[in-house]
Amino acid sequence: MNNRFSENLKKIRKDNNLSQEQLADELGVSRQAISKWESSVAYPEMDKIIAICDKFNVNIDDLLHKDIKEVKGEEESKKNINNFINDFLKYISDSVNLFSKMNFKSKLKLIFEELIIIGILVGVSFILFAIFTSIFSNLFSFIHIEKLYYFISNMFESILALFLIVASIVIITHIFKVRYLDYYNKIKEESKVEEEQTEENIEPNVEPKEDKQDKKNKIAFKMNEQKIVIRDPKHSEYKFINGLFKFFILICKFFALCFAIPVCGALIGFFAAFGVSFLVYKTGAFFIGALFTTVSCSIVTIIVLLLLLNFIFNRKNNKKSMIWSFILSVVMFGIGCGLLFMGSLNFEVSEYDSQIFKTEEFELNMNDKLFFSNYNFEIEYIEKDIKNVQVEYKINKFCELNHSISDDNSVFFITNCTNGTKMLKEEIRMINNKKLVLLTDEPKDIKVYASKKNIEKIQKNEEAYYKKVAEVEEENIQRYLREEELQNRISELEEQLEECNLD
Repeated sequence: MNNRFSENLKKIRKDNNLSQEQLADELGVSRQAISKWESSVAYPEMDKIIAICDKFNVNIDDLLHKDIKEVKGEEESKKNINNFINDFLKYISDSVNLFSKMNFKSKLKLIFEELIIIGILVGVSFILFAIFTSIFSNLFSFIHIEKLYYFISNMFESILALFLIVASIVIITHIFKVRYLDYYNKIKEESKVEEEQTEENIEPNVEPKEDKQDKKNKIAFKMNEQKIVIRDPKHSEYKFINGLFKFFILICKFFALCFAIPVCGALIGFFAAFGVSFLVYKTGAFFIGALFTTVSCSIVTIIVLLLLLNFIFNRKNNKKSMIWSFILSVVMFGIGCGLLFMGSLNFEVSEYDSQIFKTEEFELNMNDKLFFSNYNFEIEYIEKDIKNVQVEYKINKFCELNHSISDDNSVFFITNCTNGTKMLKEEIRMINNKKLVLLTDEPKDIKVYASKKNIEKIQKNEEAYYKKVAEVEEENIQRYLREEELQNRISELEEQLEECNLD
């Protein structure tokens, strides 16, 4: 047995504020025996070693072979780390429990207050950052090595930014703990005491005067439909935050009112769509699906509108009715979409219907600069032994096609559909016949009849026109690139000038 035991025994006795005589009484031996053990003259028997370990909560191996001071330090360090982790997890758990049990208004107030504090801390941090970086640049302006200066500057700014961020987080969490979590935990304990008193048949309504007075000087939590309502007494309420909160609520109500107006418009639109859907009642499943989807969308819109209005006028929401209505609307919407899909399978879809289009034509006087400049229309040129140019096309029977010739002799097509009511009736008629046709106002099958010589002139004029357009576009692109390159060069020169001024 080495002398570790004697040193450890001395350490244990002194840590527990015991004299040799007191330790001897604890172990049932004489004071001289303790003195011999500590001076390494003699060693205790195994039963005494076990008694020491049990009495002072020490491991036998540590007592005989290790330094108790180091062992205790390691255990204390591990204990501190474990306590830190447990406290952190408890902080998170209490925060989540508190937030989940608060009512909506209290949650909104908590979030707003934290945002105000964060905003203040961010502003103060930016000011401190600017002040300290300015002081640093003045103190270390004697460093003329550019790379070294920027390295030290960036290192200082990073450390300063990290410090400000950590300090802000600590302040925010501490304020949140003091203003909310501490009171929440205190009230939880008081609630447990009240429950125990109730179980012991103590009248719950009898409240000591001290408790009533104490409640006036603290943040009180009360249960309202299993939700916590926070009431701040005057001495603990930040009046400027309360005023800002009221102003914030007022702004939220204003935006809610602005949002409620288009929601009302959407609701009117869904009601109109519900009425219009009866015009296609012959489509069967498609018609029923349209009814279900419009009704479900109307229900959701009404729920959103009620939420907005109740928030604006401080009214309570009938949550159960709203939840069940929303679930019903989701079910109806799913059924409606399914019926719409089933009904649409019976529809015939086409982009062209000969019954809807009519054939028209007009004649143009030929000249050496004539060409067609409509980008989106495909034109078919057909040779025909005629002096002028004849244009034939098909267009929606509810529309008219006009043409005009610009100063550069390019021909433009202009469509005009003034009879929208008849177009709508025709569309409804085709839907009821389970036929979907795109009623476009664009002309189709445009054919240009002219002699071979005139066709060549027209096509040559078109090529020249589009070539000129491409050249203009290319010139604009090159001009833009030159301007951008010039701007970049100016920026580089400005940066070099700033670096010269710093040197």
